[in-house]
Amino acid sequence: MTGRDSIVERFRSFASEPEPDLFEGALLVAELVEPAEDLARASELVEALAARVRQALETGGPAHEALRRVLFAEEGFRGDAETYDDPANSSVAHVLASRRGMPITLSIVVLETARRAGLTLSGVGLPGHFVVGGPDLPPDRFLDPFDGGQLYDAGDIERRVGAIFGTSLELPAETFLPDSTRSILLRVLSNLRRSWEKRGRFEEALAALDCSEALDPEDASVSRERGLLLLRLGRADEAIPLLEAYVARSRGEDSEAIGKLVSVLRDRAGGSTSPSDEKKIFTLGEARDALPRVREITEEAVARYESAGGEAEEQQQEIVGEWVRQITALGVEVKGLWLVDFDSGAGYYCWKYPELSLEYFHGYEEGFAGRLPLQ
Repeated sequence: MTGRDSIVERFRSFASEPEPDLFEGALLVAELVEPAEDLARASELVEALAARVRQALETGGPAHEALRRVLFAEEGFRGDAETYDDPANSSVAHVLASRRGMPITLSIVVLETARRAGLTLSGVGLPGHFVVGGPDLPPDRFLDPFDGGQLYDAGDIERRVGAIFGTSLELPAETFLPDSTRSILLRVLSNLRRSWEKRGRFEEALAALDCSEALDPEDASVSRERGLLLLRLGRADEAIPLLEAYVARSRGEDSEAIGKLVSVLRDRAGGSTSPSDEKKIFTLGEARDALPRVREITEEAVARYESAGGEAEEQQQEIVGEWVRQITALGVEVKGLWLVDFDSGAGYYCWKYPELSLEYFHGYEEGFAGRLPLQ
């Protein structure tokens, strides 16, 4: 058993608890990132921050201002815009030591410091972003740790998310509801997994997926994601049963698309239909500029696929295989038959034939069923 295997086993035990602790889980993820991490030191750092907040509270004034002063004005916590998707930014231990991180791990530091100082706050997961809300903030305000602890209303947050995706957005009210501990940790693990995937570190990505499965064993998408990872490792014989299991357990257009794609994989067992290790990141403008070519390739493939007829299975598999090769050569990710995603670095712009334009996006965690319209 490797060091990471042992961490995964301990995470499984942690996830089996009825009410798992957010910071404890985040520390286990930090150890997954760096097995030699000093977790005791990380706990000492957050306790020292909480002690200073408690001391600041004794002087009076709003509790949230004491928290913001210690973490952001004095300690300088803020977002790491330069190396945003570095795997280290998924580690709260690294964030505590460096005072830099991504929105969700910065938020976990805020939440744990606040909890130990006696404040009641909550994490709020948004598409491509993460903020802090709760009763100990001013009414209808959210704290953005990535932006140095600034307080924003829902409209400000909506514009912030719109800037991330490159267009104006209208987020539904339920988007601003608090996330559960399991949801927050699942999102941290999803970020970490994709960061490792982008670096071609697929075995580590599988370890992160193992932890995700421990948190939500009923999530059918784990089979899909594990299958896609195994494909990238060239292990199609292991991937195909998992993708078929996903199709059997799930409903919706993406499961239908995956099911059709499996037939191609069966003809190519042992190979991979996924893109190269260097994954392309698209702005919305770049994705929309690329779509006409993606649509042209797909229209041609669909016409040939349908003219081949249902009985010409081998010919249809060749057509789909060629479509996959052409699409992935553009840096676009194939998520099923005639279903593709453009990675924005914060989530996906999503397109499915025969849609006329690129009009939907979803976070890394939500998948096709969680698509929201672009404005």
